[in-house]
Amino acid sequence: MPEFHVEVSANDDDLAELCHMYWEIKEDGSFSHTVKALSERFGQPSHKISKIVAEVCVARSASRRCIDCDKGFEFRSRASWTASGRYAAEKCQGCIERIQREAKEALDRANSAMHLEIAKRHAVRDHDFTFRAVDLDLRAAFFLAALLEDGEDFAQDATVPIADRTDQLTPTSEYDFKALETLIDQGIISVHPSSSLEAFTRNDDGSLGDSYYPVRASYYLVGTGTPQSRAEGFRKDLSEVISRESWPDHWSDQLPSFWFEIAAEECKARLVYLLRQHGLEFTPGQKTDDVFRRALKWYSIGQIYYFIYRATKDSAAYAARREVPKKQAANSAVTRIAAEIDRVYAQGWQVSVFHRDSKVPISTLSHILFIRALKLDNPMAYSPVDLPVRRAGFELAWAKIDSTAFERLIFRLVEETEGYENVEWLMHTNAPDHGRDVSATRLRRDPLSGHSSQRVAIQCKHYLSRAVRDVDVSSAIVSIDHWRDPSFDVLVMATSGRFTSDAVAWIERHNARGGHPRIEVWNDARLESLLNERPHLIRDFELR
Repeated sequence: MPEFHVEVSANDDDLAELCHMYWEIKEDGSFSHTVKALSERFGQPSHKISKIVAEVCVARSASRRCIDCDKGFEFRSRASWTASGRYAAEKCQGCIERIQREAKEALDRANSAMHLEIAKRHAVRDHDFTFRAVDLDLRAAFFLAALLEDGEDFAQDATVPIADRTDQLTPTSEYDFKALETLIDQGIISVHPSSSLEAFTRNDDGSLGDSYYPVRASYYLVGTGTPQSRAEGFRKDLSEVISRESWPDHWSDQLPSFWFEIAAEECKARLVYLLRQHGLEFTPGQKTDDVFRRALKWYSIGQIYYFIYRATKDSAAYAARREVPKKQAANSAVTRIAAEIDRVYAQGWQVSVFHRDSKVPISTLSHILFIRALKLDNPMAYSPVDLPVRRAGFELAWAKIDSTAFERLIFRLVEETEGYENVEWLMHTNAPDHGRDVSATRLRRDPLSGHSSQRVAIQCKHYLSRAVRDVDVSSAIVSIDHWRDPSFDVLVMATSGRFTSDAVAWIERHNARGGHPRIEVWNDARLESLLNERPHLIRDFELR
């Protein structure tokens, strides 16, 4: 039985003969006629013989057959026949296409069933309440604002999956996940049924699984009305309180911790980026977070960028010079940053503020907090003071009193506060009192360790047109040092204004080194908070 059954499509006897001779095989399996011989017989160039045959005929094998339909495999050239001997196929092209088609139809049916199950399990529901921005904590409100930031990203009543966003939601992908986790756990957003099937897991039988991938899913805001109207309502509601002056009280209290979170993520993102520029891959861990959070108590984001820049360069040089593993070199950057920050801080050196790299745009969340809410000219140089934040509606009319009245107010405040004894006021404002306007003994009662006391000196700065500077603080320390019999344990700087960032840094360094006396600060916001608990003092001094 011949190996090939040749099917010729051309109605030409010469072409038919050429095809049959081309595919004729000897008993030993070799071809009976060489291409050169066929070329000479039929008057065609050798390089065109295979092409002519492939265009007008197909050879079906008798020995090499499909395991599904048992039809012989089809060949159009001797090269494909030879290759099939080395790479034997099990199924013919027709069966392969049929199997692929059946698989696609089965997948389409499974996907349709998945869509129905998703629509049922994650149906958009109406609730009997609507979230207002001021009802949420600061983190949740700003996370949600970032998720719903751009109306163009809100398609078909659902958010665009974070994995598909063109902008960066938060500084890092890990923080993206934390933001979503916060909103989901608090029941503020829910998975939208229009989410891609890739967002969901499947069971072994192809049915919908019990979990999903948060960054691949789309979400809608829980509440009443259509999802789109809910989002629009929240954005409008937020716009009325987004400015820091309009924040509710609990947002003001939560700002320092929220800023630390975002600032630490900004620093981690910068570290990963610069190390990657040097060919070093790095995954931040708890140690990295601890180092940056500690540093952020002393320095702004832009200043820490300086330490990151130095450390990544040194780590890259370390990898090249010592030929150490890249992972070890990358990990050494965190240790370098921590050591350099401690050294610079201990010496009290000035640190440059680096600007944001244009190649790494600001995230949506950072933009909302730094630019829209805090209205910072340079977010990279900003560092919040660990003091109460001034709250709208709580301001006092400090301009109604003079320096003497301010000192008398502080005297009354301390005198009426439990835990302070032997309160004294110098009675001569701006007199050479060696840094002491009001003095007192602060009592500490501990049921386990017994009682203790501290001598406290309070210097009053009634500044309406400027902030307390570092030179003011250092001068107060020098003046109070004259009191040695006995000396003061604590110096309180009380002002109706604010402290400059340099003053705050000076105080933090002084206290961190264990300087004596320890310095405490009472700014306008703290005094307003204390006096609002004592409305009679506000009335007595006509501060409101």
